[in-house]
Amino acid sequence: MPKTIISILGTSGRDYKSKEPSLVHYDCSILSKECGEYHNATDVLLEHFDGVFYFIGTQYAIDFQKELLDFRGRECHFVVVSDDGLDDVFEKVLELLAEHDDVLLDVTHGFRHQPIMAIFASTLSQFLARNSLQIVYAKVLDSTHYAYIYLDNYVEISQISLLLTGFIRTLNFIPVNSMKLLDNKVFENFSKSLLANDLRGVQKHHVLLQKELTQLENNEALSHIGKLLDKVQKELKPLEGFSGLDKHERYVTLAKMTVEKNYLVVALAYVFESLRTYSDLCFEDVCRDIEYEDDFSRKQDIMNAITNADRQFKKNITIIYKKHKGFYGKNKTNLDRVARVYLDIRKLRNSLAHINEHKEFADIKKMLFGYIFKVESIYRDDVLGQLKV
Repeated sequence: MPKTIISILGTSGRDYKSKEPSLVHYDCSILSKECGEYHNATDVLLEHFDGVFYFIGTQYAIDFQKELLDFRGRECHFVVVSDDGLDDVFEKVLELLAEHDDVLLDVTHGFRHQPIMAIFASTLSQFLARNSLQIVYAKVLDSTHYAYIYLDNYVEISQISLLLTGFIRTLNFIPVNSMKLLDNKVFENFSKSLLANDLRGVQKHHVLLQKELTQLENNEALSHIGKLLDKVQKELKPLEGFSGLDKHERYVTLAKMTVEKNYLVVALAYVFESLRTYSDLCFEDVCRDIEYEDDFSRKQDIMNAITNADRQFKKNITIIYKKHKGFYGKNKTNLDRVARVYLDIRKLRNSLAHINEHKEFADIKKMLFGYIFKVESIYRDDVLGQLKV
C-alpha cells in the first residue's frame, strides 16, 4: 500500500524582495534521503517520496506552490482551508489519518503557530499511538540551512516530563502507549505494587525501576530532563537498602511513602500489617511449641494476646494464655503500649473501610502520621523484644 504524505503548505520558496525562486540547504539524513538545495520542505517531499500526497493550505498558498513547484507525475490532492483556520487544518489532518494507515505528516509550514502545532502533534502521538505515523519538521539551523527532525522523540520527551512529574507528585504512573525512550511497564508495575500493598512486588519492581532510571539518566536525548530524574530518585530514596530491612520495617517505610502522597487507606494497611509482623517476629519463641492451622491464625492469636482479648470477650480464646499461664501479667506494660496503638490503627482502618461522614481528610492524615510515629518508637525501643514466659 502506498505511503500517504500529508503536508501543510506555506508561502516560502521565493526571495522576499526579488520574488525569484530561492534555494536553501536541507539536511534530510533522518529521512534517509539526499541532502541538498531545495526551494522549501514541500520540494523535498515531492523530490524524494512516492505515494499519495495531501497538501493542506489556503487557496493563496496552494496557488503560490503550484506556480513554484512541479506537481506533475504525482498523485496530489489539495485541501483548501480558510486563512488562519487552524481548526480546519486539525480537522482535515484527523480525517486523513482516519482514512490512511502508513502516514508521514510534515508540519513544517504549520509552525508559525508553533505552540499550538506542538500541542497538536503531541496529542496525535499520544492518542493515536500508531507506529505507522511519523511526524516530521524541518528545523531552522540558520537563514539558509534546515534540518529535518522527527517530532516523535521531542513529543515523547515532553510526555515523559509530564509522566515523571505526575509520578513525583503521586507515585502513580499512567502509561502512554508506544513510547520508545521509556519502558512504561517498569514504572506502571512499581506503582501498581505499591498501591496494592504488594510488598514482594514493590521489592521486585523497585530493582527494575532503578535499572530503568539508570538507563534514562545515561540517555543523551533525555539530558534536558535530568533534574526531573533526580527528583524521581529523591522520592525513591527511602527504598535504599530496602531489601536489607526486616519485613516490619519495610512495611512502615511504605506506610510513610504512601501517606505523604495522600493514599491514606493504603498507608493504613501498611502500618497495620507492619505492627502485626513485628509482633509475630517477637512472639516466635513464645509460639514455638504451639501448633496453628496457618500463619493468619498464629498472628491473630498473637494480637489477641497483646490486646488481652480474653478480658474483652470474657472468654478464654487466646491459645498463648492457655499455654503460658500468667503471660499477660508478666508483660502487661509492654503489651498495653503496643495494644493501644494497634487498636487505634485497627479502629481507624475499619472506619475508613466504610463511608466516612465525620472525619476531615487533614485530620485523618494527621492521626495516621501520629500512629506511624508511635509504631516506629515501639520498634526503636524494641518493646516486645524481651517477653517473659
